[in-house]
Amino acid sequence: MSWIGFIQGNQSSFKEIYDTHIDDLYAYGRQYHYDKDTVLDCIHDLFVHLFNNSRIAREVNVRYYLFSALRRKLLKIKVQTVDIDEITDDIMWTNSHELDLINDEVEAKVVKVIKEKVDALPKRQREVLFLRYYLNFSYDEIASMMGVNVETCRTLSFRAIKQLKVELKPLELFTVFYIFFNKF
Repeated sequence: MSWIGFIQGNQSSFKEIYDTHIDDLYAYGRQYHYDKDTVLDCIHDLFVHLFNNSRIAREVNVRYYLFSALRRKLLKIKVQTVDIDEITDDIMWTNSHELDLINDEVEAKVVKVIKEKVDALPKRQREVLFLRYYLNFSYDEIASMMGVNVETCRTLSFRAIKQLKVELKPLELFTVFYIFFNKF
């Protein structure tokens, strides 16, 4: 990726950076605001503001920079939290159509329970889990992004996982780690 090309107005660099990050930025933005269009508008405003802006730092972690900027932008518009969009992927291998249907039904029920338990976590705990396990940010980056210290991030993550362990049955806990943390 050419960050310097991006901030100098190179259209192919713009396309590359946009295409690389748009899906994750959108998923992250939906954690802050219920309205899909508002999230997309904020992302597009962010890219328009950064594109061809020579005052932007040249040596940055692009991913971190974009997520931090989007977070600040969304927090400025009095955000509302929402559920994580559908968390569905095949989690079991099957050999027949009937087993596929049964597995799909079981998976849907388990995913629903997991979503409910994850959504019941406090907002900051959900945010740390999302940034850490879905977007693979380090605790240092998360702490900087959220304006807290690293130990607070680790504590939020620990408490969230501990709460999920208490509330989910062993099979559901395995599934949450498989679907939510490993697949995202």
